[in-house]
Amino acid sequence: QSGCARALNSVLCAICGFPICLIIGMVLLGWNERRAVCDEKAIAAGLEKVLEVGCTSPSDGDGSLVMFQCDITKEGLTAGALSTSAGDFASALSSYVGTGLKVKASMYQCVEHVHSETKKDNVGGGKTTIKTYTYSTEWKDTWVDSSQFKKLDSQEFRNSCDVMNPAWPFEVPKSGSTYAASVEAGEFKLGPAFVKKIPLDAAITTGSAPAGWTKNGASFETSKYSTNLRNIGQMRVSFTGTNWAQPQVTALGLNTAGTISEWTAPDDWLCSGFKLQDLRMGTVDKDTLFELLKAEAGGLTWVLRIVGFLFMWVAFCLLAGPLEVAADCIPCVGPCLGDMISSIACCVSCVPGTACCLFIIGIVWAAMRPMVGIPLILLCMTTMTALIVWKLCFAPQRAPKQRLQEGEDSAAHLSVVMGSTYVGPVSEDVAANFLQALRAEYVQGQQGAVGDFFETVNPGPLEAYEDRVRDSGDRVQTINDIAKEWGLRQSE
Repeated sequence: QSGCARALNSVLCAICGFPICLIIGMVLLGWNERRAVCDEKAIAAGLEKVLEVGCTSPSDGDGSLVMFQCDITKEGLTAGALSTSAGDFASALSSYVGTGLKVKASMYQCVEHVHSETKKDNVGGGKTTIKTYTYSTEWKDTWVDSSQFKKLDSQEFRNSCDVMNPAWPFEVPKSGSTYAASVEAGEFKLGPAFVKKIPLDAAITTGSAPAGWTKNGASFETSKYSTNLRNIGQMRVSFTGTNWAQPQVTALGLNTAGTISEWTAPDDWLCSGFKLQDLRMGTVDKDTLFELLKAEAGGLTWVLRIVGFLFMWVAFCLLAGPLEVAADCIPCVGPCLGDMISSIACCVSCVPGTACCLFIIGIVWAAMRPMVGIPLILLCMTTMTALIVWKLCFAPQRAPKQRLQEGEDSAAHLSVVMGSTYVGPVSEDVAANFLQALRAEYVQGQQGAVGDFFETVNPGPLEAYEDRVRDSGDRVQTINDIAKEWGLRQSE
């Protein structure tokens, strides 16, 4: 990629990428904070309203949020109903009864690996990317289209694979899970959202292998689709389902005539339509269940906060992209300078990215929970104001010193050496700088040098010495006399 192309890309990223990433980060953070607050309110409301019921009476808690610990049953589940997605293995699974069926199928295939190495050009600001392709044979759960390989004519491909991957046989099921429409737990009926939370981890070992397959424990294997010496095309399939040895579940949801579904929390300030439901295997008491719900909601909140912050960070990094490319264009040392600018920009961009992130979070919390959010906003504004005031007050103090140093004539520079008999009215450092200011204004003609110096210190007794020099007929000699009176030894 040439330097011009990189420069154009970096400018486009700065112009377009910056606002896009910034807006995505802002929307994500705002939505996430609202969701976090509303989830917390919904969980708190659920804990207050939930009714713990038994397993024998589906009318208990009808129309309310209920919680129960019951065994799931095979009632209403038909043997072989889930085997229609098993292809050639439908007959082997015809006797299986469960809440779902999980298929894990894999084929031994040739796989392409790409290793990229990008280096900056010494001249022109461009980049050169070198890609290396290697090949290996691996078990893969999905089909790999070998016709898209980049180096089919390479020796590496011939040594590692030498043949193309066969197509995935239509009669062999692919990896995935199928679930029953509903499951009964005690006298209650659980809908699809609950059924999908029941794990499918028990190996299914019943049934015989189809023609051309061999059964090896809980898996089926075949080489009938492999027509080469490297066994590419060999397949293996295994099935897992419901563990009926541990059928007890703890369910939480809205009871509607014995059918359990999502419960909608009451509307609150800026929170509407937030739902609550859950299913856990085994016995979980009420307090533990709601603590788990809080912990999971909090974990999701922090994950999305980090993602939103990264969008903000990347947005400000994109603004510095053109600077890196411009530095890369400098001959010889350009790539080093570009890397340095990129590293510095990455670190510096973290500051505004963090500030924007906290600002968005504070605004949402100010709206959702004013007692927490408003103090955060005030703290942020106070900090920023303090930084601005410090900058405005600190900058003028340095200017007089800089002007004095820049205006000094090297032939007449006064170098003060601290002595042990100093008797001046102010500290030795201040006295030395004061004499430099006197020489700059009354000998070298720099108007306002002493006035600028007095802005940095308390003039006090020094004003009388300035009057003495101003009224003197020989100002150079008067300045030297003052230095001697104070016990300062000077060298020209």
